[in-house]
Order: sequence, then C-alpha cells, then structure tokens
Amino acid sequence: MIHDKIPIIDLFAGPGGLGEGFSSVLDNDQRIFDIKLSIEKDENAHKTLELRGFFRKFTRGKAPVEYYEILQEKNLDKREKLISALYEKYPEEAHEAKKEAWLAELGSENYPSSKIDSRIKESLNGKKNWLLIGGPPCQAFSLVGRSRVGGIDDEDHRVYLYKEYLRIIAVHHPTVFVMENVKGLLSANLNGEKVFDWILNDLRNPSSVFKDTNAPKYKIYSLSTEPQNIDASGNPAYKDDRDFLIQSEKFRIPQKRHRVILLGIREDVDVVPGTLTQGLKETDLKSIIGDLPKLRSGLGRSIVSSETVNGTKKRIYKNEIDSDLNWEQKINSMKEEIFSWKEFKTKLPLGKVKTSAFSTGSEYIKCNTPHISNPLFEWYYDKNLNGVCNHETRSHLTEDLKRYLFAGIYAEKFKRFPRLMDYETYGAELMPDHVNALSGKFADRFRVQMPDCAATTVTSHISKDGHYFIHYDTDQCRSLTVREAARIQTFPDNYLFCGPRTAQYHQVGNAVPPYLAYQIAKIVTNIFNPYIV
Repeated sequence: MIHDKIPIIDLFAGPGGLGEGFSSVLDNDQRIFDIKLSIEKDENAHKTLELRGFFRKFTRGKAPVEYYEILQEKNLDKREKLISALYEKYPEEAHEAKKEAWLAELGSENYPSSKIDSRIKESLNGKKNWLLIGGPPCQAFSLVGRSRVGGIDDEDHRVYLYKEYLRIIAVHHPTVFVMENVKGLLSANLNGEKVFDWILNDLRNPSSVFKDTNAPKYKIYSLSTEPQNIDASGNPAYKDDRDFLIQSEKFRIPQKRHRVILLGIREDVDVVPGTLTQGLKETDLKSIIGDLPKLRSGLGRSIVSSETVNGTKKRIYKNEIDSDLNWEQKINSMKEEIFSWKEFKTKLPLGKVKTSAFSTGSEYIKCNTPHISNPLFEWYYDKNLNGVCNHETRSHLTEDLKRYLFAGIYAEKFKRFPRLMDYETYGAELMPDHVNALSGKFADRFRVQMPDCAATTVTSHISKDGHYFIHYDTDQCRSLTVREAARIQTFPDNYLFCGPRTAQYHQVGNAVPPYLAYQIAKIVTNIFNPYIV
C-alpha cells in the first residue's frame, strides 16, 4: 500500500489530460499521485489547469458548492468573477492551486533553465522518487536530426523544447517518466537516419547529450506490448518501433487516436512494468455522446453571389436571421431536396426537423446526463453537476449546412462518409471552393463521425472549423460541441474548459485522453509500490 503521495511534474501540460488521469487513481478514497507542478504557456489552458488544481485540493465528492456555481454560469465574464470570488473564499486551496499551475514557456528567454530547475526543486521538496509526465511538441522532433549534424542549435526554439525535456530528466532524475508524442515520430527520417532511434538512445542515457550531468540511465518500455527480450545492455528490446504505438480505441477510448507513449524507468528501479489491458470491444461514439442534449447549429451567413477581382474570386455574403423557425425552414427545404435525388428517394413520409428545447445550447444546460447506459458513466458522472457545461454549437455558413446534411444522410445510407467524387456526383453547389476541391485538398474535408464505431482523432484543428467533426444525427445538422469533443477525449463532465469557445476547442484537441492516462497511471502505481512507503 502507498502511504506518501507520489509527486508529479507535468511539462507542456495543456489543459491537464495526463495529469487528470494520474490524479484519478485512488487508494481508500485518497489520491495516490499529487501534481506538484504543471507548466503550460497558453493562458486559457493555464486557467483551466488552475481551476482543476483547486478542485483536486478537496476530497473526491467534497468540492464546494461555489465550484459548481461556476460550472453552471452561462456568461463567461460572470464566470471569471465567480472564479475570483471562489479563490478569495478558499485562500489556502487557491494558493496551492496557483503554486501548482505555472504559466511559463519552456525554452523562452524569460524562463531560463536555472529558473525552471529552481521551481522543480522547490516543488519536489527533497523527494527522490517522483514522476515526470508530458511530452514536447512534435515540431521539436522534426528538426532534431538536423541539429545533431551541426550540434544542437540553442537558437532554434523547437529543438530547444526537445533538449529542455531531456535536460530536465538529466538534471532531476525522475524515478519514472511518461512521454507522449505523435505517431509520425516513428517514421521520421532526417539525413538518412531515424529520429526515433536517436530519441530512444538519448532517453536511455541523458548524460550522453548533457555531458556535465551525472544522470542515471533509463530503461524504455512500451505500454501496449511486452518486450521480446532483454538486449546485451539490459534494455528491453522490441520487434518493431510500432510496438510503442498506443491505438486508443483498443483500450476503451471512443476515439481512433494513435500516439507514441514511452515509459522510462530509472536503472535502480528493479521492476518490469505491465501493459495496458485491451477492452472487449470498441467503444462507439453514439454510446458516449448520444445522451447529451440535442442542439441545432447556429445560422451564420449565406453566399449571395461571387465576383472575380484581379483574378481572385470574392464572395458576397449576407447575414442570416438565427432563429429556430428560420433554421427549421432551411434544413427541411434542404432535406426535401436531397431526398428527391435518385439514390436517396424514399416512399416513406419525410419527418420534419424540429429544434429541441435547448436550441443552440449554452455554456451550461440543466439536464440528466450521462445516462446509466453510457459505458463510461462512472468516469463522466458527477451527481453535483445536474447538467452539462461547454455544450454550445457554432454558427455555420448555410452552404456548409447543406454539405453537413448531405454528408450525414449519405453516411446513414452507405455506412461511410462521402468523398470528393460523391459530392461531385450531386452537383457543383456541394463543392466548396471548386478549384481546391478539384486539386484534391477537399477529398476528406467534410467528415461525418460515424455513430457505431470510435470517432476519428480529435485534434486542435477542431478549433478552426467543424468540418472534420460533423455530428452523425442529421436532425441536429452541425459540428460537435466542445463538450462532445471532451467526451470523446474522456474528460469528466465536471472538467471545465476556461476561455472563449475557440480556446476551449483548442485545449480539448491538444490533450491526452484522461481515461487512457488513468489506465497508464495504474501501471505506473505498481512500479512505485516498493519504493514509496
């Protein structure tokens, strides 16, 4: 049994997906892991981290009623004031949360290594057994090979992020580290050599890069595959680099998110870790978001005409009246047209689309969700929330709504989302920006998320537009909300994303799924068991 909490330092924390998973592992209702420091450069993500850090200062289920009043506030400005009032009422917990979440940019001039080191040492307070989590942004790896050839260039910020992550391992000697990165890391080649090989060698022996450190060596394990054997140097050996890839949908995550996650264990720790246990079946999207309140999209603009000025096509728009009635009329008219086309003709009477009582949604909606049938009910549910937050739709171009509706109806009939040729078949009006479409850039641009399987990967691109994330329910005819994306990413429903909606989407898309992190955390707990008493 673990008595002392295991300290965590979280680098490039984002909104805290990895940290949330580790913080959710309990022993007798007490958290096993304790996040001592989360470093994040984005202001809105930092606010999210700070508020969640405050929430975790209370025993599970004992957060103050004022926290839930913040989640239930629909106005963003009023919400900010409520957060300030919350911190004033609970100064001790607020102080700890503010100390934990650090708004700082690793690698920037304002935060030199000495400043980072000082903060890490202060946070660890002499503890020798601790956990490092996080992962440098993927751009760092795209240039690491080039930097090796001419020596690491401290002036290149992206290379510095990779170097800084490795430096923290070399200087501070975590007992265990968990490092996440993109799938492309496995195939990256620069100057004829594999980037992944360099990274593994660096992580196994950090002092090979930082000569002035006396760092211990590390064994690097996969979390999804057991090693084939142990090599002559005592390192776990794997058949293929892809053994380090975690396909999230195999582990009850409702998303086909494929990421490289490395588990590093300090050489003095004589423990062979376990691997993740696969789920019996894939968790389908409908079972995860189907119990959220039904919403309609907002009505934005319509294209009136277009003209070419100096060789550039310029569109003329008009603003649409964003009302339930206007939306119903437009969607029903589009629906009738699509069902008049040969492949979609039906003898059954067409049901008219009706808007729900929740219309375009809100920052908070009072309702009963999740449903008990939701496969991750216990993970999402909080009895004190009495509803759902961050569940508000975007406004869309009228022409895009027709494409969404077509894509959804097509997917219902053919059990796949339509490709370029399918849009061309039904007329030029379905083709956005015809030149780009014909060039092939549009082939995948509008993607319906199918209800009966895991969703495609949620990325930060969801903050730009919703075209890759169209809701499967044609009666709602819209892209996914922040909360739906958060459900796919397995954030609990009481996890509030701070900032304006675009920032909320960006945070969700950049995160590691907390429920995947929770499963990893249970493996890591067993590594620490003999060493924390």
